[in-house]
Amino acid sequence: VTQCPFGATVDKSYITDVIKFINESKETNEFKVKAVIAPAFAAQFEFAKLGQVVTAIKELGFSEVYEAAQSADVVAYNEAKELEEKGFLTTSCCPAFVKYTENNFPELIPHISHNLSPMAEMGKILKAKEPGCKVVFIGPCTAKKAEFKLDKAKDYVDSVITFEELQALIDSKDIIVEELEESVLDDGTG
Repeated sequence: VTQCPFGATVDKSYITDVIKFINESKETNEFKVKAVIAPAFAAQFEFAKLGQVVTAIKELGFSEVYEAAQSADVVAYNEAKELEEKGFLTTSCCPAFVKYTENNFPELIPHISHNLSPMAEMGKILKAKEPGCKVVFIGPCTAKKAEFKLDKAKDYVDSVITFEELQALIDSKDIIVEELEESVLDDGTG
């Protein structure tokens, strides 16, 4: 987005949708808003401890915080089974890679994994446990904002924001992340 000299690549923001989900959740108590965070948050928020970032996310109004790496384990297992069947497979984890492959190497389309990405897989797991909850993915990749609109993901992920947008939400609430107590992820993976 920042490197395109023509401004042709733009980042659509869904931050207002996320704010709306959080506010409605607080007002009605009809559903919970759950955060699924990319493991890269460890590098993005290097000024604070990981548990402090989890606490900040919960202070914003998210009921729970899950790490997407947990569902990446599920995806890796499922992709391994699919690889055994097909003999050659490309990943479905990165929506930008999938789109690139579809546009430039259409002969490889049958070899793109049919599995969900870790983002969508985690949303599927959470919505199976608690139907009606709202799932928000938080990560570094703007391509995830297109992925959650796809037919295969739209039932599992309700919105996506970037780490920068998360920081904007934290700043809007005057939360000083590095001064917070540490919380643990509601679930993660070794």
